[in-house]
Amino acid sequence: MKFIASLLAAAALLMAAPGHATGVPIAGVDHVGINVPDLKQAEAFFIDTFGCVPVTQIGPFPLDAAAEKSEAFAPRADSVTLAMIRCGTGANIELFEYVNPRGSKAMPQLAEAGASHIAFYTEDIVAGVAYLKSHGITVLGEPITMTAGDTGGETWVHFRAPWGAEMELVSYPKGKAYERRTAQRLWNPSRPAQ
Repeated sequence: MKFIASLLAAAALLMAAPGHATGVPIAGVDHVGINVPDLKQAEAFFIDTFGCVPVTQIGPFPLDAAAEKSEAFAPRADSVTLAMIRCGTGANIELFEYVNPRGSKAMPQLAEAGASHIAFYTEDIVAGVAYLKSHGITVLGEPITMTAGDTGGETWVHFRAPWGAEMELVSYPKGKAYERRTAQRLWNPSRPAQ
């Protein structure tokens, strides 16, 4: 009986999604946090452009000398306000607005250490790019379709949010080439339960 129980436990571990067998057991990515210079502008951009929904907002919280010494908040500033928004079936986005930040005010370039970007999935990247352009959003070049390698079948293009952050539109409605060589799957916002 112990052998059967051990066999079933091993099978369950093998069928679990990667990353669940060892380390911290997680269900997935809860949110991505980004700093924005103007919280209202950022919320309006995500709502108007992608249909995101604002859910919570807290603050402003003063960041006094005691809080700064705890290293709980960076960069140091007079205060911080946080808002959580939900976008489709993906992870939530947490927006931080720091008032009078003491850190760098320069937007990091995408190739710099510590820089990051958010990629929004769309089934129709051509229509998505047309929408961005028609609303005065700077699109950085034309969509690029990957024709080889694991990402074959994926089309992507970068654009700039109104405050200068680089973001991405990505599309692969027929899947990606890696799916032909492995049963493992990257999370797909158009099929979130898989």
